[in-house]
Amino acid sequence: MHRRQKGMLVAALVGLGLTTANADSMRCGSYLVNTGDSQSRVLELCGEPQRAWQDGFIEETVRRNEGYYDSSAAPRPYPNAPGGYEQEVRRVIPVYKWEYHRGRGTFLQILVFHSDTLVQIINGPRQ
Repeated sequence: MHRRQKGMLVAALVGLGLTTANADSMRCGSYLVNTGDSQSRVLELCGEPQRAWQDGFIEETVRRNEGYYDSSAAPRPYPNAPGGYEQEVRRVIPVYKWEYHRGRGTFLQILVFHSDTLVQIINGPRQ
């Protein structure tokens, strides 16, 4: 697709209101839900979502040198290994999406969680 065609496609989507934008927070009554919040906090402040589903997994690979160790990760298999020892830790993180319909004339809000942590708030189309 050429640049001009891409630009026309984006303009058409904007005209139809089909674009999405990211937000850092979402208002629930007099409270704000922010990225970094837990699922339980979002449920407490906003209530049950109108729709919720698991949207796959993310596989994360972290490499650590002997000089750096994160105690929240898996234990070191060889804690007394000589210098230069490197450890690779793999984690599978579930991805969840929750939809909140905020009312007529407002944006659909889609909250994306990696495991229990809110990582993204997406403003969908107007309702």
